[in-house]
Amino acid sequence: MRPRRLKNLIFRTLLYGTSLGLIWMGMRLHMRLNAHAAFHNNRPDQGAAAYEGILSRRRLYDILRETGSDAQEATATSQALGKAINVRRLGPQDRYRVVRSTSGSFLHLTLTHELERYIVTTDDEGRFRAKKRRMALIAHNNHAAGTVENSLWLSMESAGVPAEIILRFTEIFQWTVDFLTEPRDGDRFTVVWNEHKTTDGRPWGYSIKSGAYRGAVTGERWAILFDNDYYDEKGESLRRMFLRAPLRFSRISSRFSRDRYHPVLRINRPHHGTDYAAPRGTPVHSVAGGVVIAAHRERGFGNIVTIRHNAVYTTLYGHLNKFAKGIRKGVRVKQGKVIGYVGSTGLATGPHLHFQIEKNGRWMDFLKLDLPFAHSIAKNRREAFLAHRNRIMAEIEGATASAQSSEADVKIQ
Repeated sequence: MRPRRLKNLIFRTLLYGTSLGLIWMGMRLHMRLNAHAAFHNNRPDQGAAAYEGILSRRRLYDILRETGSDAQEATATSQALGKAINVRRLGPQDRYRVVRSTSGSFLHLTLTHELERYIVTTDDEGRFRAKKRRMALIAHNNHAAGTVENSLWLSMESAGVPAEIILRFTEIFQWTVDFLTEPRDGDRFTVVWNEHKTTDGRPWGYSIKSGAYRGAVTGERWAILFDNDYYDEKGESLRRMFLRAPLRFSRISSRFSRDRYHPVLRINRPHHGTDYAAPRGTPVHSVAGGVVIAAHRERGFGNIVTIRHNAVYTTLYGHLNKFAKGIRKGVRVKQGKVIGYVGSTGLATGPHLHFQIEKNGRWMDFLKLDLPFAHSIAKNRREAFLAHRNRIMAEIEGATASAQSSEADVKIQ
């Protein structure tokens, strides 16, 4: 055979082989796509094609066009959905699922937004209709207990407590435990919480059912969820008129004193407040609701905010780097509202918050102040609370005993 003819034969053979390979790959891809569609189908949709994903800032109309709808069908489907939910509420992580018959006809659209599902179908007359269904949450019960070593946060983290629960734990106890000054090594904590998931398996946050903190300084503190609020074992609300501190996760650099050496003025003078050292820009919270009666700059405390809470109590926050948006004289603020940010304005050697409280015209030591409760269990709910409390305390004690047993086993090893 001549070399030229041999070369042509080899070329044609390769070409045919490549073509057959591409055809085979196409058939395999078609089979995989069909299998993928079948995999995502629920039993009622078996044999139909499903297209699903997240909106990712795309218009639903465009998604419908991409999945086989013509302009008229995409418009009608979008309009039907718009009657059930304001489409401006939809977020980029919201999920969609478009199901079509084997012939390509529209069967239904399912859109998941938070805990709600919106389903668009056609009625007997071919009109598009949308209906809403509320998804149920499944609660998974968890508990953890342990001993404080160096840091409450790290100790709880080591015990397997999620960061969201640790933060919520400190928020619940913030009226009765000052986590800046009172925790000691050897203190014990216990927390029982629910991890919530949707019926389709999506994580949906956590909620604390109960907790306990037993400390050398704090004594024994309980938190029991009842009627959507937290109470101690006596039925007193954990919420007090005042938070235990205007900052979160800081340290005290100077305490209330009648005679303290001033580091800037270099003289001894009364220090009628508590200084909290914290990085510049740390948010400062109002310890109670009230009305801002001052928000300005002065020489000594620099940028200050003063809040009158009632006829008895007034608080002052000094050395602020800046005021929070909207904070000015005459504005009413709620407990926990961010009113400013830690700084070093005025006579200060470094960034910190100077905080002081006045009771009936006299400056008081906030760390030693006996803060009033918000409310107690109503009389007609007292019996129900006590029964609930006994169950919860038994659950807490069981979790604590289990943790202590595990710690003992580790020490023996």
